[in-house]
Amino acid sequence: MLRMVLGLFVSIAVARYLGPKDFGLYNYVLSIVALVAVLGNLGLQNLAKRELVANPEARDEVLGTCFVLSAISGLLAYGLMLWVVEATTHSSLLLGLFALMGGQLLSNPFKCSEIWFQSQVRSDLSVKATSISLILFAVVKIIAIVKGLHLIGFAYIFLLEAVSVVGIQAIYYLRNYGPIWRWRIQWAKAARFLSNSWPLIVSGLAVMVYMRIDQVMLGAMVGEQAVGEYAAATRISNVWHFIPQILATSLFPAIMSSKVGDPEVYSQRVDRFLDLNVSLAYLITLPLYFIAPFLVVGLFGDAYVNAASILQIHVWSLIFVFVGVARGQLLMAEGLFRFSMCSTLLGAVVNVAGNMILIPRFSAQGAAVATLISQATAAYFSNFLLPSTQGIGLRLTRSLLLLNMPTYIKNEKNTN
Repeated sequence: MLRMVLGLFVSIAVARYLGPKDFGLYNYVLSIVALVAVLGNLGLQNLAKRELVANPEARDEVLGTCFVLSAISGLLAYGLMLWVVEATTHSSLLLGLFALMGGQLLSNPFKCSEIWFQSQVRSDLSVKATSISLILFAVVKIIAIVKGLHLIGFAYIFLLEAVSVVGIQAIYYLRNYGPIWRWRIQWAKAARFLSNSWPLIVSGLAVMVYMRIDQVMLGAMVGEQAVGEYAAATRISNVWHFIPQILATSLFPAIMSSKVGDPEVYSQRVDRFLDLNVSLAYLITLPLYFIAPFLVVGLFGDAYVNAASILQIHVWSLIFVFVGVARGQLLMAEGLFRFSMCSTLLGAVVNVAGNMILIPRFSAQGAAVATLISQATAAYFSNFLLPSTQGIGLRLTRSLLLLNMPTYIKNEKNTN
């Protein structure tokens, strides 16, 4: 929540200062770096965390193996990215932005500390590190705006912020668990990690396509200003994504606990969980749709007036974000992991295809429509493709149409 709220206001200040074109270029580079980072990470974090939960005594071997593999993959991904950028562009500014912002790929090995924290249910250490860095560099960005720093200066700040997070995490690891130079690679474990990493890489790329490919394609097809306007609009709608995550973390364990003991109670709790997510999504989406023109101009300034219509489209994807997170918990409870990956891939493909068709005709508004369609496809329509998941699709339909609300109202009246 701190990251989303503080990040939103700092982004607004940076966006107003840089203007749509430079802010768009910044987000264009950031989106490509985020896609490359998925390849650089190799999906090792989840594999290593699972290994550490099962065998915490093998900490030094697991973390050492993860460190070396991350270092090699991060360096290769960084070098390949810079080679492609240098071969395809003659802009020294663009190359400098990629060199600086892509430098976070070289910090990947030091994220192994966070893997250990999560495996030991010590995420508080990761949160402290992130919060310290977030607050510190929020102040730095405001100072940079006051001092009139150039765009390349914000790229330096981005890199320093990424390095500071992993650096603080490493300090916490040293204080609580000992020196990291005890880590050592185990080649048999490295081979096993690499052989098991491809599904995680595919899933990670699919998720990142959801989040970033629209800005990449928009920048390539239209230009930086359109990316800046689009990024400004999505900052407002994406800030609400933490709500379904909080609901899933806090409520779904209670739902899972009833799955074995009482299937009927489990079914009722699932319906209420879905209805709660959909209701909250509507309560956020509808007001945002109507106040979008005033909100965008009020926050970002007149230079971003075109972002209002983008927000009015993109904000409807919130409904399917809420539904998607809730449905993801349900798929996990039912053990439908492969279907979850396939539906995510389907959404990613639809997103790319939609952008290719709609961006040339409707610019940033087309990208927003493509995002909405892809979110709806992955979270809702994909459930009707298989007989085994059609029941989930019907459940989601009842929630989306608010068909369960009369029952809740009736039960509330009877209780009173």
